[in-house]
Amino acid sequence: MSTLETYQPVLGRAPAPDSGRIDRSEIEWRNGLLVRATNWLGDTLMTVPAVYRMRRAVPSSCGVFVLCPEGLAPIWEAASWVNEVITFPGKRVNRGARERIRRLRPGVAVVLPNSFGSALDIWRAGVPRRLGRRGRGRSMLLTDRLPTWPRPVGRASEHQVRRYLELAGGVGDIDWGTACPRLEISDAAGVAAGSGMACDMGKPSLVVAPGAAYGPAKQWPAERFAAVAQGWEGLVVVVGTDREKGDAAYVAADLKNVVNLAGKTSLRQLMAVLSCATCVIANDSGVMHLAAALGAHGVAIFGSTDPIATGPVGGRWIVLQDSPDCAPCFARRCALAGEDSYKCLRAISVATALEALEAVRA
Repeated sequence: MSTLETYQPVLGRAPAPDSGRIDRSEIEWRNGLLVRATNWLGDTLMTVPAVYRMRRAVPSSCGVFVLCPEGLAPIWEAASWVNEVITFPGKRVNRGARERIRRLRPGVAVVLPNSFGSALDIWRAGVPRRLGRRGRGRSMLLTDRLPTWPRPVGRASEHQVRRYLELAGGVGDIDWGTACPRLEISDAAGVAAGSGMACDMGKPSLVVAPGAAYGPAKQWPAERFAAVAQGWEGLVVVVGTDREKGDAAYVAADLKNVVNLAGKTSLRQLMAVLSCATCVIANDSGVMHLAAALGAHGVAIFGSTDPIATGPVGGRWIVLQDSPDCAPCFARRCALAGEDSYKCLRAISVATALEALEAVRA
């Protein structure tokens, strides 16, 4: 991938498979559409374009209701096209959530996760039409089924967003693309400055996210993030989880105009900080996907994973990846030793990252 090429998701040409698609003339929407959302941040953000397109398929008199883990509610609360968010603790739907679904009376449900349990939850909630993908012994719980999503070997040819767009096609939206309104946080500047965070997001600001939960094969060295931050003229905001406090502290250590928020933000506060930023630099991580969904511009560093499959969707981004013969290996840790260890990440220079930031900012 060219160093300074603006990233564009590759979705392929074909719409959703005919097999499993619901005939719109047969749909009784009742009060609307229920979407059983995914359980993880990165996966959830890749479903946002599909849920927007589902909204286009539902009659304007009906609602779109999203069922999700309570920790991910801020994502869907920031989606203006979602009418109501139903939450549950943990990973499984509880009785209270099922009763709320019954009161809302959706006529159709789309199950985004591939798990047996997610299909069982919707079946138990009593939604008449239930669309999802086959597999994992759950076909009997679905009234309408799309084929299982094939796992590519080696480098992908299409973005994973497509697997969810096909489900949107299953309920009638056959237009193709990732375009959708960005997620929006009301009073983003106020939220970013809340809870004692002294962020003047009115200045040119760079959000640095040096972590990646997947493992070191997705993490550009912290010293290189630090060098990029030192080359930025303006405010630097470092973000991350509790586990990433060490790398965040390293990046922030020698900077004068810096705020280190690692381990200090709620999801909604992090969303506000990202939406106010001039630019973001991050590994292939949840922060990267979140920033893109909020319409932020930035630079994404890829190591062992494949940007064709999981690159940023939304905003304006440049993806940096060196592609040795072993890439993408999808490993959590590099299997090579000596000078070849993590060579896909070490080949990306600080100068290249700074050049990319200037290009995406222009």
